[in-house]
Amino acid sequence: MSNFLEKENGLNSVLEMMLNSMMVSERSAHLEGAAGNKGNGYRLGKVFGHGAQLELRIPRDRQSTFMPTILALFRDQESYLREVSFQMYSKGLTTRDISEVMETIYGSHYSKSKVSSINTSFYEQMQAWRKRDLDEHYLAFYIDGLYVKLKRDGKYENECFYIILGLKEDYRREVIAIVSFPTESSIGWEHVFQDLKERGVKSVGLIVSDGLSGLEGKIAQEFGNTPHQKCIVHLQRIIQKYVRTTDRKELAQDFREILSPDDPTNTKEKVEIALENLAQKWEVKNKSLSKYLRTFEWQPYFTYLDYSVKIRRMIYTTNWIERFNRSARRTLKIRGAFPSPESVLSLITSVAIDKSDKIYAYPIHNFKFEQKLQQKNG
Repeated sequence: MSNFLEKENGLNSVLEMMLNSMMVSERSAHLEGAAGNKGNGYRLGKVFGHGAQLELRIPRDRQSTFMPTILALFRDQESYLREVSFQMYSKGLTTRDISEVMETIYGSHYSKSKVSSINTSFYEQMQAWRKRDLDEHYLAFYIDGLYVKLKRDGKYENECFYIILGLKEDYRREVIAIVSFPTESSIGWEHVFQDLKERGVKSVGLIVSDGLSGLEGKIAQEFGNTPHQKCIVHLQRIIQKYVRTTDRKELAQDFREILSPDDPTNTKEKVEIALENLAQKWEVKNKSLSKYLRTFEWQPYFTYLDYSVKIRRMIYTTNWIERFNRSARRTLKIRGAFPSPESVLSLITSVAIDKSDKIYAYPIHNFKFEQKLQQKNG
């Protein structure tokens, strides 16, 4: 044994002998008392060993009822390694990266072509997940676009990926749409909404978005009279542009007092009065800001005031979907630019699945205090 182990690839030779002997012993035990059944030679099989493949002689029987237990263990490890490959790819490693890792551990057992084959299966699974059937009603949609550098026609340019985070009736969250379009537009969101309806969605309690022009019309067109909440943070960024840098801190404080998401007595009527008072305060210092505060369509930004104070902070911004986008960016950043839309879609999808299995698996019970979101507004 010592002499074998000292030879090059000696450990694998010992492993082959041990495994072959164990399988022969297993077959002998299997054939004891088996009337009419006996050994029927061997077939060749390969499994991975220490930095190289092992070539095994797998015993057979006449009735084809024998399967060595040891091979089941290797099949389990093979399945595990496929899952590890999926995980590494979903974290941003390329097929070349994965192949090098596998070669370091298992020698040439996992070639780049085999890793590519595994990742083709990965793409197919991710695509099937994106096309899965959806619930008929969601309490809320949080929608946003994520821009990623993508290669088309030999050039790398930023393209938009439309993402929707849905809040289910059991108060759990799930990403329900990841769709590629070159740029973000209301027309693009119209197509995304139509696809959701084809996958089973009939109504939504509330849609939370940024201030993209024309989006309100598409929401009304596809989901009837579903309430729409525009992100307050985006509004804050807009009004900050009207003042000098030195005035932004004061304006931000003034605006926070108007929002008051934790004040159960705050209403849209109070907001309307507060906006007029704010316009009057800033009229002397900044007439443009004062005019904007009096003329912009403020109601969609304060839809959250129609709901329980227990959920207002969860619906008055797009924070939930933006947090998801930040997680996706961290994974995408590892890879840099991408060769195809499918490679981006698959990586974002893997992040979404990971979230569904972890943080999104826990219900947000605060929403049980608001029944209006249960209404079917299709």
